[in-house]
Amino acid sequence: MTKNLLHTVMIKPEEKPIHRMDIAGLEAKIKEGYTITRVDKHTTKKTFAPSTIAYGHGECARYWYLAFDGQMFEDNADAYAAANMTAGTLSHARIQNAMMNAGIVKVYRDENNEAATEFKIKHDDPPIFGYGDVMFDWQGEELIGEIKTMMNEGFEYRKAHMKPKTGHLVQLLIYMKILKKPKAVLIYENKNNHELLILPVEVNDYYRRWVDQTFEWMRSVRKAWVDRTLPEKNYRSNSKICKSCPIKQACADAGPGVFKIKSMEPIDEALSMV
Repeated sequence: MTKNLLHTVMIKPEEKPIHRMDIAGLEAKIKEGYTITRVDKHTTKKTFAPSTIAYGHGECARYWYLAFDGQMFEDNADAYAAANMTAGTLSHARIQNAMMNAGIVKVYRDENNEAATEFKIKHDDPPIFGYGDVMFDWQGEELIGEIKTMMNEGFEYRKAHMKPKTGHLVQLLIYMKILKKPKAVLIYENKNNHELLILPVEVNDYYRRWVDQTFEWMRSVRKAWVDRTLPEKNYRSNSKICKSCPIKQACADAGPGVFKIKSMEPIDEALSMV
């Protein structure tokens, strides 16, 4: 019996596993779960959104005019884009909870009377509405904190150059003007390893002029809507900004427009460091 066991030939498993289960279509079904609730819907914007205004179509006067009228907004996010947005939302909550545990942020009560760090930011003229992520009580001074997550490549770029992404800076400067806060921080998290990078933002003369000019731009856009004077297009229909616009069909159907409002002026990186 022992001799037979010693001479038993061991059968090696094949290099490629043999799949007997039918899993065709499983991956597609999981992806469907990310996008099934993301549908086109009619939306009427009541206010400017600081988180939108610095990105692509958010710099377009015609977009806001039509959005104030109410339009069908297209949601073209695929499964990966939807998953990325969900991951960002969950990361925000995790980081905010860590800050509450550390006792370094102001704690508010949400609509369900639960502890939260987010707070509303409102302005009447021009009409602006948004949510701030956190308010720090740091070394005897109140600082606005805005949380952003990004992939490793973008994170390492921010870390190497120690400067925020322009759109994030724009959002924060608008908050700072409304709340009259001269200092704030952008808190970046690396999605790959959860490393944190905190970049300080302080108002200088250039930032002050730029944000004042931006508020005037919003006022002129809102006035155009109140006066029913549709702005002309500032971009070609095949431009990157128009292609990604959620109301591009409504824009195409709206006609040529009756006068021109320039797109919102971008922040000059060179001047912003002065």
